[in-house]
Amino acid sequence: MTRRQRLGEQLRGVHSGLLAFCLVLVLAGVVLPSAKSENAFEAARVTPSQPIQLIVPSIKLRSKIIPIEVDQNGTLDPPEDVDLVGWWKRSAKPGAAKGQTVLTGHTVHTGGGVMDKLGKLDKGAKVQVKTGKATLNYKVTKVKTYTTAQVAKYAQTLFAQDRERGRLVLVTCTDWENGVYQSNVIVFADPDGVDKSSEMKDQQDKPVQAKAA
Repeated sequence: MTRRQRLGEQLRGVHSGLLAFCLVLVLAGVVLPSAKSENAFEAARVTPSQPIQLIVPSIKLRSKIIPIEVDQNGTLDPPEDVDLVGWWKRSAKPGAAKGQTVLTGHTVHTGGGVMDKLGKLDKGAKVQVKTGKATLNYKVTKVKTYTTAQVAKYAQTLFAQDRERGRLVLVTCTDWENGVYQSNVIVFADPDGVDKSSEMKDQQDKPVQAKAA
């Protein structure tokens, strides 16, 4: 059996374990962002942009991010590739002053999932999200483990997009038991500064228009 086939077998449990979390996002009436929300980052004003890479140095996580959405059954599954992170594309874009940027990835109980070590993060740990405009820095404020029932109960607080202050939310599974994940690890992180070198370089590369005499 190839590595891909083995991971495919393992993911059957992973997908079923994430089902409760994913259904909560749709069925619990999570508030989506308003079209009039501020177009700025809390710590340093930048243009909100689609995330393209997640970096968590302390657990050696460095992964490409792709947009994901709920399917026709109301399920928000992480990317099929266990090395990728998914961004719920109806959650806030990194750089937005309001709402919550929701990222999710696989945990594989035998190893090899992109978020296998998420639960080992400590308060204060550094998290970075790269966009096409800048590298946004976050600092972990809480690392929580919730049962699927607790996730359903507190979904509005955990994932609502009408939050007045923007933050980052990372989600994966934990507590593998009887072939199913029983709980979710959820990491919350607040903005902690911005490396705007990418945005500045974009501006510097733009041609300068000569003024008319």
